[in-house]
Amino acid sequence: MAAPRYLLIRFSSLGDVVLATAAARHIKQRRPDARVAFATKAAFAPVLLGQPDIDEVWPLGPAGMGPMLNHAWAVGVERVVDLHGSLRARVLAALAPARVSRWQARTLDRRRLVWKLGPPPRPAAPVAWRYVAAAADALGEAPPAEAPLPRLVAAPEAAEWAGAWLAQRGVGPGRPLLAVSPGAAWPTKRWPLERLAQCLRLVAAGGEAGVLLLGSPAEAPLLDALVQAVGPLPAALLRADAETGDLRRLVALIARSSHFLGHDSGPMHVAEALGVPLTALFGPTVRGFGFYPVSGSATVIERDLACRPCHLHGGLTCPLGHHDCLAGIEPGPVAEHLRRALALGN
Repeated sequence: MAAPRYLLIRFSSLGDVVLATAAARHIKQRRPDARVAFATKAAFAPVLLGQPDIDEVWPLGPAGMGPMLNHAWAVGVERVVDLHGSLRARVLAALAPARVSRWQARTLDRRRLVWKLGPPPRPAAPVAWRYVAAAADALGEAPPAEAPLPRLVAAPEAAEWAGAWLAQRGVGPGRPLLAVSPGAAWPTKRWPLERLAQCLRLVAAGGEAGVLLLGSPAEAPLLDALVQAVGPLPAALLRADAETGDLRRLVALIARSSHFLGHDSGPMHVAEALGVPLTALFGPTVRGFGFYPVSGSATVIERDLACRPCHLHGGLTCPLGHHDCLAGIEPGPVAEHLRRALALGN
C-alpha cells in the first residue's frame, strides 16, 4: 500500500509557518509512514527544508500555484490541511484532489478583544494546538489531549557555519550567549530602543555573557541605532543582520544561543521550536490571540492595561500616544531575569 500523502498549506508569515510544524509533527507521530508536504512562500521554504517532520516543501514562487496543483494531482495528495484560510490557500485546497481540513482562526474573537465588545471570549487555545487539531481531523481523529510543540532543527551546513562564525568572534560553545531580536513587523510591538539598550548594558555588565543582535538585512538601521545606544560593553556584542538574509543561518544562530529575547514576532517562534529558552515582551498584542509561546522554558513579560490589545497585529503608532504597554516595562527587572536565566542555563 502506498504511503498516505498530506499537504499542509501555510504561505506566511515566518512565525505562522514555524507554528505549523506542530501539525506536521502530529501527523508523523500518528502516521510515521505518511508523506507530508508543506506549501509555503518561497521566502520561507528554506526554514522547512530538511526538517524531520516534513518530506517535501512546495515553494510558492513567481510561477504561482500552477506547479503546486499539477504536482498535487501527479502525486495523489489524499488530505489537505489548510492552516492559512486565505483566498489563495482556499483555491489550492479546493482544486487539489483531496479532502480538506481547516484550522479555527477565531478572528472574530480576536477582534472582540480589540474592540472591547462585551465580556472577553473564552481563552483561545494556542494557535499551534489549533493547527494540530486540523491535522488530527485530517487523520480522522479527535484532537489530542496534549498537542506537540512546533519543532525545528538547524540545517547541518548552517549549524557548522554558525559555530565557526561565533568562534571567530570569541564566543565558544561554553560561553553564555543571549540572542536579541529587537525588531518586529510593526513598530508598536518593539520595546523602545533606549529601554532595550539599558537592559543589555545591565545584562552584560559582568562580561560573562555575549550578546548577539539579530535582524534581517532590512533592519540594519535599527541595529545601527541600538549599537550606538548600547555603547561599549564588557561582553562581546555581535550583530548578524548581514548574515541572516539566509533564514537557515538565522535558525542556526538562535539554536546556538543560551537564551532568546524578543517580541511577539517570527524569531520568537523560531526560538521555541528550537527548544531555546526565551523571554518575549508583549505590547499591543496579547496572549489571548493565541500566538504565544507555551513551552515551560518561555516567559512572557507584559503589562495589564485596559487599552490592551489595541490592534490585531500591532500598528505604526500607539493609538493613545503613550505606548505604555512597552515603554512602561522597566529594564532593570528584565535584565535581572535574563541574568538569572543565563546563569542557570535556561
